[in-house]
Amino acid sequence: MGWKDIKIENVDQIEKCVAEFEITALDFFENLYDGDILHYGAFKVKVYETQIVQFNPDKDFNFIGYTNLKLKDSSGGYEGGIGSGVSLEQALEETIRDFMRKLTEYKAQKSAGLCKEDFVLVDYDEF
Repeated sequence: MGWKDIKIENVDQIEKCVAEFEITALDFFENLYDGDILHYGAFKVKVYETQIVQFNPDKDFNFIGYTNLKLKDSSGGYEGGIGSGVSLEQALEETIRDFMRKLTEYKAQKSAGLCKEDFVLVDYDEF
């Protein structure tokens, strides 16, 4: 029996952390910041495999990725990159692309460079 076959009463699903990646994008971040200081030039992505296939109108997936660096959203909360896919690699790529898109859009809305206060780094034990 594999971990995907485990069924426990009152447990909806189990997710397994299958990979953690360090993403370095110094040139990209350099263009986002206001001033000469690069507060963040890298971030991490964790990819989880879910016990059950998730359904969404566009596709089925069972890998989900999350970033440890989050960006302030319009409501004052923080939102990171999220991606999904049928493979670990697809979820990783979608997570990176989603986060970079959010950063670019946020800078355009702000009409200025980003600063350290626009970000929060998730504590390692919460990531």
